[in-house]
Amino acid sequence: MKLYYIAHARIPTEKAHGVHIMKMCEAFAGEGNDVTLLVPKRKNEITENPFAYYGVEEKFAIKYVPMLDLVGNPLFYWISQLSFSLSLLFQKIEDGDNVAVFSRDIFSAFLLSFRNRRVFFDIHGFPEQSVWFWKYVLGRMKGVVLTNKQKLERAKTILKIPEDKLLVHPNGYDPKLFDIKKNKDELRKELGLPDGTIAMYTGHLYSWKGATVFAESARFLPNVSFIFVGGTSPKIKAFKNKYQDSNIHFLGHKPFHEVPKYLKAADVLVLPNSGKSFGRRTTHSLYDTSPIKMFEYMASGVPIVASRLPSIEEVLNEKNAILVEPDNSKNLAAGIERVLDYPSRATQAIKDVEGFTWQNRARTILLFISKRS
Repeated sequence: MKLYYIAHARIPTEKAHGVHIMKMCEAFAGEGNDVTLLVPKRKNEITENPFAYYGVEEKFAIKYVPMLDLVGNPLFYWISQLSFSLSLLFQKIEDGDNVAVFSRDIFSAFLLSFRNRRVFFDIHGFPEQSVWFWKYVLGRMKGVVLTNKQKLERAKTILKIPEDKLLVHPNGYDPKLFDIKKNKDELRKELGLPDGTIAMYTGHLYSWKGATVFAESARFLPNVSFIFVGGTSPKIKAFKNKYQDSNIHFLGHKPFHEVPKYLKAADVLVLPNSGKSFGRRTTHSLYDTSPIKMFEYMASGVPIVASRLPSIEEVLNEKNAILVEPDNSKNLAAGIERVLDYPSRATQAIKDVEGFTWQNRARTILLFISKRS
């Protein structure tokens, strides 16, 4: 099958959606499909080859589509997104019984649905604004993929999508990246990490992801090194100014394919997502997210402490992690202490994550596409 993957995203990017896009394209191609990824042509400070950056095999093509590359405020973003969608109409995108379009960009999916018979959409958040537009566009899709069960009932009741047009499949991880021969001590020496107990958080320093709570919990455990892997320079600078505890360390952004080494070098991995509302992220952390790092944490074999939230509890439980009240730094610190005393949950996490590979997600979606055609 010829499959066009559409994403309004800067590739490569330091953000998690770039991992999802590249890994899904690799997995789709790994199932014998002819895959082309279409993304906007944008300025990019990351100059590394995207395949090398993500540790992805060069099994598919990437086409950079011209667009208005505007930044600065939300209006510019929407103008840029619309220009990318319109530009796609001038690209050679075939149609036919053996062709499918798989998009995570709503405007592109909308416009291409008038030209292509088999357009599928991958929802990652859940629309809280312009619901009428989403309802109309998703009604035109041949099928819609959801990343967790929390979105299923709302997709049926709010967006009025028939259940036979819906597929639920969470995000995933790449087992190959965790085939690391070095032990923890060797990895720490290679990466320049401190001795002693390490609690680690990876990803952006967003409030809705609980990065502030992780930093605040450091004062309760002065003998534990709290390490942040990720974040942009402005965010890191702001965090350093606010959190000056001697046991907090900021390592900055690391290429995706290097992150598993950091995970395996830690003693505990922390997923402190917030249960609060953050503007347009009102329900995202509570109900909509399917964190890629959650699956990577599980695959690392390192004990996990995570927020007790509906979105997280679809995968994590008291058998494979320690779950704590969100937005409570003292409780998070207690959870870190507890998991260090009972590390056996990590063994269960490795078993539980086996079915959540990118390859399994691709196979399930391809079967769905076949049934809906």
